[in-house]
Amino acid sequence: MKTIKLLTTAILFTIGITSVKAQSGDITIGVKAGISVSTLKTGLNAVSDKSGKVGFNAGIFARAGDALYFQPEVNYATFSNKYSFNANKYDAKFSTINVPLLVGYKIINDKDMNLRISAGPDLYYDLKKHVAPTGTEYKKFSAGGAADVGIDLGSLTLDARYSLGLSKLNKDLGQKANIFSLAVGFKFQ
Repeated sequence: MKTIKLLTTAILFTIGITSVKAQSGDITIGVKAGISVSTLKTGLNAVSDKSGKVGFNAGIFARAGDALYFQPEVNYATFSNKYSFNANKYDAKFSTINVPLLVGYKIINDKDMNLRISAGPDLYYDLKKHVAPTGTEYKKFSAGGAADVGIDLGSLTLDARYSLGLSKLNKDLGQKANIFSLAVGFKFQ
């Protein structure tokens, strides 16, 4: 059922962007996929042996504008983190719908190559129920801020992004997700 909702969201997003693209020549749509490495930062001393694991992300994006642009995305992203709390070990695995809303600027804006930077809010909705330490729980929704550096070579896109968790995934443990990701994509022009 969750896969159907994700697919429906992606299809509606693509149809909406394609409709807008037909009315304006300054909108580009594309697909992307990549890897992510995460850490669940916490200031709680009782949480120890923290280690992030490699996850993946895949999704669609739209880019509206020229030198200054707006880039909303809808991604499916996974990330996980192992940690110890009160002598018990936990493996928090997240499967999320990720919606970054980035505003960017093309430092180099050439027909064949663009070097760009962007930043904006980064929203996550978790699709899984997690095993958490007794008396604690993981929230379904979290928010952060993302900073991205990317390059476009023709239709190929390469991006490096850091997402800083601003809201706590687990309030009682004080955990915030910090995620570094690399992605490659293709723009339909």
